[in-house]
Amino acid sequence: MTPVLDNFDVVVIGGGHAGIEATHAAWKIGVKTAMITMDLAAIGRMSCNPAVGGVSKGQIVRDIDALGGLMGLLTDRAGIQFRMLNMSKGPAVWGPRAQCDLKYYSAIARETLESLQGLSLIQGELAAFTRMQDSRLELTLLSGARYTTRSLIITSGTFLASKMFTGLATSIGGRVGERSADKLSLSLAENGICLRRLKTGTPSRLDPSTIDFAECDVQKGDENPWPFSDRHSNPIDNGNVCWITRTNLKTHDILRSGFKDSPMFSGRIKGKGPRYCPSIEDKINRFGDKDGHQLFLEPETKDVARIYVNGFSSSLPAEIQLEALHSIKGLNRAKVLQIGYAVEYDSVDATQLYPTFECKNIPGLYFAGQVCGTSGYEEAGGQGIVAGINAALKVKGEDPFILGRSESYIGVMADDLSHFLLDEPYRMFTSRAEYRLFLRTDNADSRLKDRARKIGMISDADNSSWEVRKAEMARVKKYLAETPATAAEVNPFLEKFGQAPVSESVRLNTVLRRPGIDPEAFFKKFVPGASLIRRDKWNVFAEEAYAGFFARQAKEIEHEKKMDKIKLASDTDFDSIAALSIESRQRLKNAKPLTVGSASRIPGIRPSDVMVLAHWAENR
Repeated sequence: MTPVLDNFDVVVIGGGHAGIEATHAAWKIGVKTAMITMDLAAIGRMSCNPAVGGVSKGQIVRDIDALGGLMGLLTDRAGIQFRMLNMSKGPAVWGPRAQCDLKYYSAIARETLESLQGLSLIQGELAAFTRMQDSRLELTLLSGARYTTRSLIITSGTFLASKMFTGLATSIGGRVGERSADKLSLSLAENGICLRRLKTGTPSRLDPSTIDFAECDVQKGDENPWPFSDRHSNPIDNGNVCWITRTNLKTHDILRSGFKDSPMFSGRIKGKGPRYCPSIEDKINRFGDKDGHQLFLEPETKDVARIYVNGFSSSLPAEIQLEALHSIKGLNRAKVLQIGYAVEYDSVDATQLYPTFECKNIPGLYFAGQVCGTSGYEEAGGQGIVAGINAALKVKGEDPFILGRSESYIGVMADDLSHFLLDEPYRMFTSRAEYRLFLRTDNADSRLKDRARKIGMISDADNSSWEVRKAEMARVKKYLAETPATAAEVNPFLEKFGQAPVSESVRLNTVLRRPGIDPEAFFKKFVPGASLIRRDKWNVFAEEAYAGFFARQAKEIEHEKKMDKIKLASDTDFDSIAALSIESRQRLKNAKPLTVGSASRIPGIRPSDVMVLAHWAENR
């Protein structure tokens, strides 16, 4: 029998974006950690679009950075074009986005993990796991090698029992050139984990030398780009451009001609794909009245060796995809380097998990990333850092780390996934966050850094820098609230931004609240001595601009935080609480909430029963 090779506190399965954050977080908290992945060279590989961020997704990356994670730092190093989306709207819905060099991103992700002293990186495939008598988990790899661990985090992405589809052609695998994790899928089912089939896809990649870019619109990066992280002072690379073109009616007719051989429409693919990131054939089928759909031609590397056709994900036959591409302006002679395909895979019903991403029925087993039924690198990274933190804290016997809905987009996502059964891949939107005015990209550090510091995710140097920034913001806010300015001082500035003049002296913070004011111009004129970094200027501005909304929601948020602070044991006997309705008892037993706040968000739980539960828990 093959001997047990090593024992770990936390083992992470998978080297994607969830796996990277989970591994780094567990290591940072100080437990013996290992990552096991099928291919060490594929760590951080960007299977789909080599871009990070966007509206709501960029907020998640900022949350990860404030928690001490890696995604923002990696993106700032590997980025080749940076844009802030939604800048015509308020800062609550801004979305930082960066196009990345996918080869460099993967290389520095692996390099970063290899530099972590004491971390083990193991190439192999997990085939099965079993519970040992001492409550540890024994892991068996496909090679026969065995390990034990106190906490196991599965971040298998789209690789569980995965199949790839292009028209009538089907192959086994979760990504071109990579195999499927069939054994692990079977092991999960044998351990009582409820699985479901989902679908995702990717578009063709084109040879840039065969594209007529002159026929397309150029999309440049921002003149003054925003980095994702303020934990470094390195300049970011913003030199690359993207291009925009459109499908047309001829394109749509060509695509329709392939519907009969579509694995999605013929029923060969059973899993449901993401509604808000549909394949091009799904767009044509659902929005048949449109005469065109916008496509973005995006470089995958700094040297523009391949072009990603964003918006043209497809599983239609290769010849149909090629003919359709050739009907698009700028792509008439395009050569395909990799044809588009769909992937169908097993995912975990995330209602089986706590908001910590630990499995309710198998203590010590965690999931994170697309395996939880989500889409996107950012959603995966957000789950990964929370799972890694909690797996490590469990090993150390410390309280779980749970983010509330009013604290972060990651908290919104964790709460949604653990409470609501979804029938399609979950994607984050600003509309999912009821407190989105509070969850901005500019205030992620204010919301999360102090909490992250308490659990060991923030270094001394990073914390010292943050304390200086925090003190300066407090000083400037106090100065603005107390300092008056005369009409003669203020009116020329207001006129410059098309604002009505004032007739008497006003406090500076009321000037900052005027709509249309440029905060950076304001600080330059009225607070020239402020040493605020650019992001903190916008933080101070947003706090003033949204002050009225904050006051209205403050009581609601305080109530939610109070409910989330009332803890429930994982083995609470809800049947013993006689005042609870029978229906609520059954739902609570199935959901196993860790807090009264979590219990209040379980579908079907009566508000009156939430009050009963709160009184019962507080009395104990």
